[in-house]
Amino acid sequence: MHTLRRGLAALMILTLPACTITWHEPTLRPLNTNRFYAADLAATCDAVDQALQKSGLAIKDSQREERACLVDTNFKVLSDVGEDPANHLKKVAWTGVGRFIGGRYTVTVTTRTVRDGGTRVRVSTRVEGYINEEFGYQVLRSRGIIEDTLFSSIAQQLGTAAVETG
Repeated sequence: MHTLRRGLAALMILTLPACTITWHEPTLRPLNTNRFYAADLAATCDAVDQALQKSGLAIKDSQREERACLVDTNFKVLSDVGEDPANHLKKVAWTGVGRFIGGRYTVTVTTRTVRDGGTRVRVSTRVEGYINEEFGYQVLRSRGIIEDTLFSSIAQQLGTAAVETG
């Protein structure tokens, strides 16, 4: 019995280096944060404002010019409870193995006229995860859920789907 244990121990020592644990990160593809709509600038800018308010984001700054408009929002705190996936840090951002205890995000929407008479809308989201007082907030990569939700809401407000994405 004693020699059997020694034999198994020796076998494990010899085969252990062949065993490796691999960590496969998911393939990160670039986010498509642009949509084109067959609508005029004023209507699209109004739809952006309504979509942001509908999603619970407070507008911090809004600028409208002849050929473009820009909207920045205040931070929205991500919840740890509820069913809405757009309110959970691990669902809206790549957190890796980080031990985040909270999160928040802010959105910037740029709307411009294009040559064909429509508008191009670009949504940029800054997602941050909170670790602790020492490390504070860390910027994370968005998964695109917030952006897609806003684009859907903009299309709903305009009454038309995006002409093309990209």
